[in-house]
Amino acid sequence: MKKKEKISTAKSPDTVKKRKKSEKKINDREEHASIKDGKKLPYKIGLLIAASLIALITFAVFSSALTADFVMWDDNWLIYQNPKLGILNLQNLWSILTDETASSSFYTPLGGLRLLIIYTFCGLNPFGYHLYTLLFHCVDAVLLFFIVRKLVIISLENQRPSEIPQLRIDIIAALTALLWSLHPLRVEPVASASGGVHVQAAFFMFLSLLGYFRYSKDKTRYFHWLIISAVCYGASTLSLPITLTFPAVLVVLDVYPLKRIVVVNGWWKSQEVRRAILDKIPFIAIALMVFVANVAVSAQKPGHSYHVSLANFGLIDRIMQSMYALSYYIWRPFYPVDLAPVYTTLLSFDPLSMQFILSAFSMIAVSIVLFIFRKRWPIGLAIFLTYIILLIPAMGFFEHPYYPVDRYSLAPSICLSILIAFGLISLIKNKYFSVISISILLVIISVLSLLSLNQVKFWNNSESLFTHMIRTLGNDPYKQDIYWRLGKYLSENGKKKEAIINFEKTLEINPNHPIANYYLAEREYNNGNLIKAIYHFQNILIVNPNNFKVHYRLSQLFDKLNKKKEAAYYFERAVNLQRAMLNAQNETSRP
Repeated sequence: MKKKEKISTAKSPDTVKKRKKSEKKINDREEHASIKDGKKLPYKIGLLIAASLIALITFAVFSSALTADFVMWDDNWLIYQNPKLGILNLQNLWSILTDETASSSFYTPLGGLRLLIIYTFCGLNPFGYHLYTLLFHCVDAVLLFFIVRKLVIISLENQRPSEIPQLRIDIIAALTALLWSLHPLRVEPVASASGGVHVQAAFFMFLSLLGYFRYSKDKTRYFHWLIISAVCYGASTLSLPITLTFPAVLVVLDVYPLKRIVVVNGWWKSQEVRRAILDKIPFIAIALMVFVANVAVSAQKPGHSYHVSLANFGLIDRIMQSMYALSYYIWRPFYPVDLAPVYTTLLSFDPLSMQFILSAFSMIAVSIVLFIFRKRWPIGLAIFLTYIILLIPAMGFFEHPYYPVDRYSLAPSICLSILIAFGLISLIKNKYFSVISISILLVIISVLSLLSLNQVKFWNNSESLFTHMIRTLGNDPYKQDIYWRLGKYLSENGKKKEAIINFEKTLEINPNHPIANYYLAEREYNNGNLIKAIYHFQNILIVNPNNFKVHYRLSQLFDKLNKKKEAAYYFERAVNLQRAMLNAQNETSRP
């Protein structure tokens, strides 16, 4: 009988009254804004001012990105060298719904639609792509402001509205939103012309979160908000599947701070818990459909697939690599220095190395501590779980070698802002601590803004970006990929001598690098150094023996040297390889 009474309290009149009372308190918080000097501003006007300031400050810090050029880092194959990119019409619209057209190696139709819309109005002018991305980022910052303040209000629903003035809550929410939007880790997705898909995915995820908050306020009156939330989530995953795990975040929120799921004896029998689970069905259905679509697209594009079999990359290795990735994404926001699109790779993977052991130990230790103190500090465990959930698609569990990528921290990093907001809320009850904590936060935001301003400059063009990446990579062998890209860019822009230097540096790391050898071979040919040209072309065949163009160029070179036998051999190979390639194309094109 005691268990039944415990469970049924969720439906009791007293509980209903308490809920209505708490909802009234929340409404009271939202309807009145206290001003330090005793004056009062209309509530909505105050929020509008705060939102406008957040957007304007964010725009000002990243505005220099508007004059940046395209860079040879995703921008080339996604935008200005993309043969599938075109204007928005029915044919192209259907194409992006059925394929990965103009988007990525995943099924991202809304990402492709974004490019089609921009191309329709701006063509290949980088300004349009940068403007789109920056505007979305400004809106994302505003949405995060509302998310943070809503979470704080919900967590304080049992306190009197007068205990913490609404104005202080709004200030904290605004500053923590700026902390997220102005952080140097935001530079890569915002300053890159092709990075707009990340801020677009975050935009729809934030809308989905706000819609779910609205729904949870009154499940019967605001049921349509659940549908809106699910639709926005679908739009987020169709922009970029990096948000696939978002439904699990909603479950965490249901436990805390929404408290729709209260873990007590027989909690799974509660009607509220059952409803909370049923609410996730549309989100889970969307996640499964998008996941299947991405698997299908990835299977059709093996050249873009990063999935590695368990035989080549074991389960323990995957877990250790994921631990490494998780720890990286946790400490990186606190040390935003020497940021670049790619860092030291895990080419020499050793799960018993110190970096992996320390990563695993630190993550396990943090998890244990937060679990022990879950009742005293429930927000800590909730934020940590949310952070892990949002990072799962970017933890490198299915790919090897793994490359830490800053742009994947865009959405998960909101957890840090939320954590700081809750920490400050506990301090601002005291006016003295309130002034000190807000002042410190303002200083931190100012420093981060300066770092972001400097970081944006590196994305001005390919030369500035690659030069910066070479410096940050140190002795990493991946530098070869950056050297040839820089060499290619310099060569195409008339800086031949500088280009040669970078191609030669590429060969110092990898003597058989095909692209660097090809450029150097053509240079030696143009300079009349036929023997050196042959040397470079033959290096290409070591790693790519079926390149018919290289065979044809070798036949020409040997012919010029009057070596008819060698010339005939390479010419015959070139003809046979081209014939085989054409036959393969004809076979694949047959119905």
